[in-house]
Parts: sequence; structure tokens; C-alpha cells
Amino acid sequence: MNTLIIYDSTGYVISQASGSVREPVGVPFMWVEVPQSKYVQSIDVSGEEHTPVFVDLPKSETQLLREENLEIKLALAELAEIITEVVPNG
Repeated sequence: MNTLIIYDSTGYVISQASGSVREPVGVPFMWVEVPQSKYVQSIDVSGEEHTPVFVDLPKSETQLLREENLEIKLALAELAEIITEVVPNG
């Protein structure tokens, strides 16, 4: 998604906006294509060309619970496999 990033001279992001927005006059800004599952944490202003610093979005509580649920299911499957090896059929 193309996002307008307004930032100060230190690279601190003041505002982010998408869609039909007016470009500011007199303050630094850039249009950035933000990758999915990322956000712009700051702007690296150390070089001649300023560049966005992307960071992963934190996982949602739902996603964390899904991952935990998968780990539990895998552990149970492994335990069931160990039990069937120890206790012969019949």
C-alpha cells in the first residue's frame, strides 16, 4: 500500500496516511510502499537519500494462540507415537 510518511529532521515519523491525501509543503515527506506485515518505524536520514526503516508488525493475540495450539497438537501427536511404540498392540 502506498503511504505518505511525514517525518522530522531526525527521522522520527510524525504522521502516516494512505489514500487521497495532500502532500505537505515545507516539511520532509516521502511516499513509501509498505510491505505486508510491516510498518515504518522511522526514516534513516543519515545518507543523502532518506530511506524508510521497516519493522515486522507484532503478532496478534489470535495468531499467538494459533501457534501455541499447533505446538500443543504436535506435542500430543509425538506423545501418542511414543505411547504406541512402548505399548504393543493387542
